[in-house]
Amino acid sequence: MSDDSERLTRLEAHLAHLERHLEQQDREMLKQSELVERLTREIKQLHDQLESLQEGKPVEKPPHY
Repeated sequence: MSDDSERLTRLEAHLAHLERHLEQQDREMLKQSELVERLTREIKQLHDQLESLQEGKPVEKPPHY
């Protein structure tokens, strides 16, 4: 192999590695975004329950009860 050919092969391998890494990061960021949304909803529910308790209102039971 010539130097140019070896260099091109290394660059292509490096690019493939970076593309795979980027896809993994994208998937992980999506998971984290979904987790943040879920936790935000749960915090809001807990905040609402706390406000209800402070106002003396009964707390509604979750639908699975």
